[in-house]
Amino acid sequence: MHDDVTVHAGKTIYQTDSWWKAAVLHSYGDSDPEIGIYLWNYNEDWTRKNKYHVKTAEAWEADKVRIDQYLAESGDQVASQDAFPVSDYYRLARGETVFKTDDWWKAIVAIDQKGSYDTYEVIIYLWQRVDDDWRRRQKYAVKNLDDWSGDQDAVDALLDADSDITRDGNDAVETSEPMTSTDQQPESGLLDEIEAEVMDLHLGSGVDERD
Repeated sequence: MHDDVTVHAGKTIYQTDSWWKAAVLHSYGDSDPEIGIYLWNYNEDWTRKNKYHVKTAEAWEADKVRIDQYLAESGDQVASQDAFPVSDYYRLARGETVFKTDDWWKAIVAIDQKGSYDTYEVIIYLWQRVDDDWRRRQKYAVKNLDDWSGDQDAVDALLDADSDITRDGNDAVETSEPMTSTDQQPESGLLDEIEAEVMDLHLGSGVDERD
């Protein structure tokens, strides 16, 4: 995490020598704590590949309903592969806009193919308009129900921790405690899918200089 970020608590969802996924309760400077789900890759150092920020408990609950719906393959079918600015490496099956302004666009999509192989997973995107083009700023992929269960457990636990921090009125204190683990190893085949995510580069890195 960036030096400006104070980490209050965290839960590792899985970690290998090359990949690390975790939910982290953190804050920037004097801002209120918020939760992020991060995916890092190790190549001499840990580099962030994807992130998803949980701004509020209400937003998380709303996204959970959407993700459950799309994992059950009951979301809106897409009318065109150009309906959302996702990589053409993916084939869209379903999707809907959560909100859209002149500068920001949040959507949930389901894909049924990556490159040449079939899959089914749900992805939440946040894009920002830059120079008349939509650039990815956040991306959160749910591969299957087991992954989704682990992610929910991690975020829900941190929401409880966030409530404790807010209720106690404690100042932000950086912790040196290691992040606790919910599941140390990804399921078989997941690493191959993660490697494929790196092909989604033409949408922009989505890097936020703060973290």
